[in-house]
Amino acid sequence: MPQENDPWLSVIAKSLASMCLRQAIRDDSKRFEGVLSRVKFLEGLGLPQDAAAEAAGSSAASVTELRRLAKKKKTGGKGNGVAKKKKR
Repeated sequence: MPQENDPWLSVIAKSLASMCLRQAIRDDSKRFEGVLSRVKFLEGLGLPQDAAAEAAGSSAASVTELRRLAKKKKTGGKGNGVAKKKKR
C-alpha cells in the first residue's frame, strides 16, 4: 500500500469509530453516560487512548486522571497497597 494513504487511513478509522460510538449511544445511552465508558468502547475498536479521548470529547490527560480516580475509588482509597510507615 502506498505511503500517501497512511494519513487517510487514520482519518477514516477515527471517523468510523466516532460513527460507531454515536450509534452505540443511540442504542444504549445509559451504558455510555460517562467519558470512561465511551473511551473504553473506542479503545475496544482499536483507537489509541489519545484518539479515543478526543473522539469522546475529552483529553488523554483527563482520561488518565479519571482512570486513576476510578481505580482509587474501587480500592477504597487505599492507594497502591504499600503500607506507610508511622512517623515518630
